Amino acid sequence: MTTLGLEAIDVAALLSLATCKMPDPNKESFGSIEDLLSYLSAVESTVESEVERIADSIDAVTDRISASLRSALGESTWFPQSKPIPPPPPPAALAPSAGYLEASRDWISRHRAITAAAVCFLGTGAFLIWRQRRANRAKRRAKRAKNGQRTEIVVLAGPPSAPLTRSLSLDLERRGFVVYIPVNSLWEERLVQAESKPDIHPLNLDVTSPSSISSTIRKFTSLLDPSNAPRYPLRLASFILLPQTPSPPVSQSILDLSTDSWSDALTTHLLSPFTLLQAFLPLLSSHKASILFLTPINTPSLSPPQHALENVVAGGLDAYISTLRRETASSGLTNIVRFKLGAFDNASDRDAFKMALALRHENNDSGNGTMSPPAAERKGTRGTPLRDLHLEVFDAIVGKRKGNLYVGRGARMYDALGKAMPDGLVGWMLGLHTRKGDAQATRNRVDEGIQEGGSPGWEKVDQISGEESA
Repeated sequence: MTTLGLEAIDVAALLSLATCKMPDPNKESFGSIEDLLSYLSAVESTVESEVERIADSIDAVTDRISASLRSALGESTWFPQSKPIPPPPPPAALAPSAGYLEASRDWISRHRAITAAAVCFLGTGAFLIWRQRRANRAKRRAKRAKNGQRTEIVVLAGPPSAPLTRSLSLDLERRGFVVYIPVNSLWEERLVQAESKPDIHPLNLDVTSPSSISSTIRKFTSLLDPSNAPRYPLRLASFILLPQTPSPPVSQSILDLSTDSWSDALTTHLLSPFTLLQAFLPLLSSHKASILFLTPINTPSLSPPQHALENVVAGGLDAYISTLRRETASSGLTNIVRFKLGAFDNASDRDAFKMALALRHENNDSGNGTMSPPAAERKGTRGTPLRDLHLEVFDAIVGKRKGNLYVGRGARMYDALGKAMPDGLVGWMLGLHTRKGDAQATRNRVDEGIQEGGSPGWEKVDQISGEESA
């Protein structure tokens, strides 16, 4: 269709040009230049009019062709329909943030195992804390008679100059017990009487004299005889033993320890407490009383070097307590409790030490050994409040706590480390570095003793110790 339209335009243009009447130059006579110019203007106007007519015809043909194309394309079925461009989507509105409860619920549903473990851990911890606080808030008082008289007696066998002995005696007296502290010298008796408490009494008993032990036990038995107080008889509630482990001012190796040092340590810290407890065992069995051992555990659990006396005493106490439990199980004396003590923060230690030292200077008495300041004052460390120990001791006296109890900072941890960790690792933690020269010198000195006396006896050890000190 387009080709036909263009051919029609060419034919019409040629016909119009051919049929247009142009002035004939042969018939015209140009007499002057004006005649020639008029002729040329006539020709120009004729050509201009013809060209305009041809352009109009081309425009008309073009309009007809475009109309035909639009009509044909609009009515055809094979041509895809044109779709308008969709407008851009509106900006997405921000979804409101989910609430804390919904977010927590979604997280819990996706992490059920972690949630269950956290709930068990937190629930158990909260229950233990609640039970501990409830137990601490509960009032602990000894049983009394209807008239208010005290009927429960506790024997506190410990050095009267020890701050722990003083602290426990004051707490037990405040809770309604009658406290007896065994003493074997006038200075210790005055130290107990210096507390000025009507229910804290010294009990004169010399463990080195069998006659003194028998006499004291007879008097104590008559005190507990129901015939003396038929309405409100006294009862022996507990026997508390505080066998203090030796703590020399300067750590000494086994080669440097003399026979006297071993004898004094074993007699003071093992033989005397065992003899005292043996004398009270019949009374304890008849009254079904409890037996409490309070021993430190931090240092003996690791068995460090230069602490042979302390380690040996701690090992002897362990064996003695285990044997005593097995022997008394059939006699009904089953409440034997051992307290493994850690570090304590006792503000009254310094006062007790100063008071004991002042009484010793006043009496000009050297006592049965050297006095050393409290561990908290020497090391400057802080530990568990003594109130926790007081509460545990009361619960053990009345039978609420049994077995082995850990009280004090680091007690359970040090005991576990000493039992589970290898000796090499414990030595590395303690910073032990044995030099080859020192080890060889020690070996040579021991060999010399074997060659001279047949065995490295205590005399040879004392001689070597004297040479080193010189």
